[in-house]
Amino acid sequence: MDQPPRDDLQLGPPSQPDAAPPTPPKPATWTASDAWLGLGLLLIVLAAYFLVIAQLGESKTLSLFVVATFEFILLIPIAVVLAIRKVAWVELGLRRFDRNALAIGCGLLAGTYILVIINNLVMVALGIGTQADTIIDMLGEIDSPFLFAFVTAIVAPVTEELFFRGFLFKGLREKYGWVNALMFSSIIFAIFHGQIATLIPTFLLGALFAYMYQRTESVFPGMVLHFAVNSLGVCAILAASQFGFI
Repeated sequence: MDQPPRDDLQLGPPSQPDAAPPTPPKPATWTASDAWLGLGLLLIVLAAYFLVIAQLGESKTLSLFVVATFEFILLIPIAVVLAIRKVAWVELGLRRFDRNALAIGCGLLAGTYILVIINNLVMVALGIGTQADTIIDMLGEIDSPFLFAFVTAIVAPVTEELFFRGFLFKGLREKYGWVNALMFSSIIFAIFHGQIATLIPTFLLGALFAYMYQRTESVFPGMVLHFAVNSLGVCAILAASQFGFI
C-alpha cells in the first residue's frame, strides 16, 4: 500500500541557518573609571614633576631635560592601569587600519586647518601670544632645534595618541558613547597643551584624531595626521626663525 508523502522530507540541499550578525567592535578591557583614574594619576605625576623642576632652578641643561622627558610622562598612567587590568598595550589600538580612512582624515584635516588659520589671525589681532611665540622662546632656552623637532614631530604624536585616544577616549567611550568621549577627551587634550591661543585649534585636532580612532579602531591614523601637523608647524617655525621672519 502506498504511503502518503511526508511533509518533513526535503528535496535538494539542506537549508543553511541564518548568518550570524557581524561582531561589534571589541570593548575596552578597562572602564571609564579607569580612564578617569589614569587622568588623575597623570595630574599627580605632572604636579610632582614640575615641583621638582621648580626646585632645581633655570638652566639650559634642565630645559633640555624637560623637552626630552615631558612627553613620556603620558605613558606612566597607561602603564599603571594596564598593569592593574592585565591588559596588553596592543589593546590601545596598535593594529592595522584601512588606508582609505587615512585619505578621509587628510581631507578633514585640510578643512580643520582653515579654522586653525582663522583662529590664529584672530589671536594675533587681539594681541594674544600664539604657540609660535612660545616655541621661539623655548628654542632660545635650549639651543637645540633638532631635539625639539624630534620630540615634537615624532615623540609627541606617539605618546599623545596613545594616551588621549588609545587610552582615554577608548575608556570613556564604553560608558558615555563615542561622541561624548570625543568631546571630553578633546577638551582635556586642548587643556593639556596649556595655551589660550591654541584651545580651539587643539580641540578640533583632538576631535579629528578621536574620530579617526572611532572609524578605524587604530591609533595609527591619528599618529600619522598628528605627525603631519606637528612636522609642518615645526618646519615652518624653524624656517621663519632661520631667515629672520620671526
